[in-house]
Amino acid sequence: MSYSDQTVVHAVDAIEHYLNNKLPETKLWEHSFVKKQIDRREHQETFTIEDHIRGMVYSMLSSGAKWDRVVDGIDDSTGKITPIDELFHNYDMEYILSGSSDFFTERIKEICGATQSTRKQMEALIKNNIPLLSKIEKQYGSIDSCYKKYIDEDSTMKRLIEELSSPESFLKMNQMGEALNAEYLRNVGYDIAKPDRHIRRILGSKVLGCSVWETVPIYEAMDIVQSIAESMGKHCAEIDYLLWMYCANGYGEICTIRNPKCDICVIREFCIQKKEG
Repeated sequence: MSYSDQTVVHAVDAIEHYLNNKLPETKLWEHSFVKKQIDRREHQETFTIEDHIRGMVYSMLSSGAKWDRVVDGIDDSTGKITPIDELFHNYDMEYILSGSSDFFTERIKEICGATQSTRKQMEALIKNNIPLLSKIEKQYGSIDSCYKKYIDEDSTMKRLIEELSSPESFLKMNQMGEALNAEYLRNVGYDIAKPDRHIRRILGSKVLGCSVWETVPIYEAMDIVQSIAESMGKHCAEIDYLLWMYCANGYGEICTIRNPKCDICVIREFCIQKKEG
């Protein structure tokens, strides 16, 4: 199948129109934190180690939980999660390294609710990931200079994500797999999709039919989103965001895993499962 197929384009157009009319403006792509970071990178702004730590923390918060639990803390003008930024002292490295995983876990629990993974994530952040980011910065001059080496070899950034995710790699970020590392990279302005469960399902063989797999493999999902983005003249991250919002609780809440609202779904005419009855 060609991912520039007009069927998929029409489906994404319908999703965008629906969300633009349903959701408050502050939840839409133009106001998102990711969009603002992509704009910064396109304007060639410098991303500091504090930016990278913020991007990683936000990625960890998105793991295994409903994102709408943090929505109340998001600043409309910047897309930043204000109470989380304050907790981490705007990602001052020395402050975080002097703290404990228990302290940050308990405070996150009070602010927006923790998950079963939060304590391990905070421990990884303090003991491994921030020291590694600091080491990379000292060795390469900046974290992005290091990442550029891998992006120059593979502009899809799959190679970089593999390096950040592989236990055998010097760049391995603990408690971070492919999807969370993709989210981390988006949070520092790299224009890629985050292949989470919503994206991999809605693109799969039961819904939009962009793959033979019901749950699309991670890197195939990234390729599909990139193809759709190129055919529509949009950012990869924007296509990803539209598809994610259509599925996510607190946002579109239409093509959900449990109790999908097929009766009001604006892409039901394109849905494989619907066509098959």
